Amino acid sequence: MSRIKLLDCTLRDGGYVNDWHFGKETIKTLITGLTTAKIDIIECGFLIDHIYDEQYSLFSDTKEVTTVLENPDPSILYVAMIAIGEKEINPIKLSMAEESPIKGVRLTFHQHEIEKSFYYAHILMDKGYQVFMQPVGSANYEDQTLMDLIKRINDLKPHAFYLVDTLGTMYQNDVRRLLYLLDNNLDQSVALGLHSHNNLQMSFANAQDLISFCTARTILIDTSIYGMGRGAGNLCTELLTDYLNTNYKAEYEVLPLLECIDECLMPIYIQRPWGYSVAYFLASSKNCHPNYASYLLSKQTVSVRTISTILDEIPMERRFLFDKKYIEALYQSYQKHNVDDLEVLKQLRNEMKGKEVLVIGTGKAIKEEHERIATYIEEKHPYVIAVNSTPKFEVDLFFISNERRYRQLEKSIDHKKAIFTSNLMNLKQKVRYVNYAELLNTSMDVSDQAGMMVLKLLVKTSAKSVVLAGFDGFSENQVNNYSEDRFIGSSEPEELSKKNEANAIQIKKRAKDYKISFLTKSLYNQEVAAASNC
Repeated sequence: MSRIKLLDCTLRDGGYVNDWHFGKETIKTLITGLTTAKIDIIECGFLIDHIYDEQYSLFSDTKEVTTVLENPDPSILYVAMIAIGEKEINPIKLSMAEESPIKGVRLTFHQHEIEKSFYYAHILMDKGYQVFMQPVGSANYEDQTLMDLIKRINDLKPHAFYLVDTLGTMYQNDVRRLLYLLDNNLDQSVALGLHSHNNLQMSFANAQDLISFCTARTILIDTSIYGMGRGAGNLCTELLTDYLNTNYKAEYEVLPLLECIDECLMPIYIQRPWGYSVAYFLASSKNCHPNYASYLLSKQTVSVRTISTILDEIPMERRFLFDKKYIEALYQSYQKHNVDDLEVLKQLRNEMKGKEVLVIGTGKAIKEEHERIATYIEEKHPYVIAVNSTPKFEVDLFFISNERRYRQLEKSIDHKKAIFTSNLMNLKQKVRYVNYAELLNTSMDVSDQAGMMVLKLLVKTSAKSVVLAGFDGFSENQVNNYSEDRFIGSSEPEELSKKNEANAIQIKKRAKDYKISFLTKSLYNQEVAAASNC
């Protein structure tokens, strides 16, 4: 199996999980483990134009890799990547290959960056590096576009050319068709590589197809330990090495890889898991960037069926590069329905007149501080609003803005006591509506976060004093975020942190419109205090 080479990209592709902050000792341990396992090609990280920090697998020069790779194995090729338009450095700034343990550089590029990629490739080859050309999303290229690129690749004669399944959409028939096209047209001196993402759980099967593919050329297959990588992750190095050992008498050492998982990766995985998810499957089935699906799912406002409908609305030319502003606009457009809510707002003002308003959110404090809330309601007789929930208290108003939550609550709420936002206009029952669009917040991270929408609604009802319960703020451990497990959704830690920051800003704004206080614990207490002192 000498024609089959494995390239491990844990320190580069896996870095999307932890922002490449592995720590120097972990980087060294992973490289040592991969070297001991006899992996053919080891990718040490990204090459990027910045100040080098040895705690990160991001390098500003190939020579810097010596800080984590002290004794390179001459039988192994050590490489790094330049991602044009993302993690990039002009290769003219790099040392010569002979001065560095890094002997190969992988270049990734989008279709509009092809010219720049060839310019960079020539510089790298002149410096003595083996160059790997990796067009992002090449699995989705039109055949003619791919053929035109291959002609230029044949003139360049790099070390390798890759089939890149960026969106994780390929089944085995797709792989076979493209393999035949590439193998029959690519110069025989150029190795053929496969980089796949595991959105459809097809990476292992597709790799097996490539291994059995009848060709004399060198085949490169990208893997990462424990499949570490953004979103659905990658093909597992430990699985493929064991498969090759068992079926093709390869001589990889699997145990060092398992030790790397146990010692280095499990602590990261526990905090920031990766792997198969509904979001990444849905994105692949729609042939679009996975962040579109995960962004909509993280809102926890609409059903999977609705998300599927929204993804269908994305034009094909916009599906491959994630555009947060675009998907937010598409989402809001789908949600928006204008209604005349003047009479409803007048009713609410009359109902709340002379009363303090208690808004009950869905934070875990509702459960933990139940007695305190119950006592407060009994003694103070506030006007009680429940946000997308049915807490175990006497409620004056249910505020429902979320299709997904409504499906969970439909049978348990008194519709006569409910207010719905106008994105839910398709309800069969006759209910009161307020304008969805007018309650949106300026931050995309919490644009239609229900609690923030209620606070904006209370400005319209001329509330003077508002008490908040269950506005805890978000913890990275999502189990701790909600009073009921059924409310737990799918959000990345970075998204939750952004939501906390955005919520704090919105609460600070509202604290200038009326008096706000907290009945239960909250991360946002200090924001109210700051606004009160202004």
